[in-house]
Amino acid sequence: MINLEKVSFYRADKLIIDDFDGQLNSGELVLLTGANGAGKSTLIQLIAGVLKPNGGRITFNGKDLSEINCKDQALLRSVCPQRRDFHLAFKVKDLTELLPAQRRSFALQNIIEALELDKLMHLPVIQLSLGEQQRVSLAIALVQESNFYLLDEPFSAQDSQSIIRIIKLLKSIANEKGVLVISHSAENLHSYFDREIKLS
Repeated sequence: MINLEKVSFYRADKLIIDDFDGQLNSGELVLLTGANGAGKSTLIQLIAGVLKPNGGRITFNGKDLSEINCKDQALLRSVCPQRRDFHLAFKVKDLTELLPAQRRSFALQNIIEALELDKLMHLPVIQLSLGEQQRVSLAIALVQESNFYLLDEPFSAQDSQSIIRIIKLLKSIANEKGVLVISHSAENLHSYFDREIKLS
């Protein structure tokens, strides 16, 4: 379980997150929503250890995040950023196989097929459309064997059918893992999630 107690974060003396309490359990798919500037991406960066809170406490299975080294944090959670810039002409296959075999999900092929990347595996990622690149970015996060997945806008640049396929994939992963998803276009998605966290 990831637990957040009274977490606060300031940026340039501006309060972004104020005394936030929340948790993410294994076996649940959670939607994180809120207005622009509410701190959704900041919250994921705090949980991921990219940012440090100014106040409060974040724990993974009872252990304070500040006491977990970077290598062990990487084993606990996998992150899909809101935007991953691809500048080098790596093939999609290379990007999904960057991790050592023992760190890759046993469901690697299922993830590739669910994200409709099977026909793109031998193409350079920089030649793909924005929506295809976003699915590659999501695949990079999901193929990592982890306890928790933190996904920032995984539905961006996707059509409605792709969104449904992605949600079905995430639900299958959330049978055993904890999955936290940020989405700005969540109006018709709530029913697919176990619960919603809304930042104001």
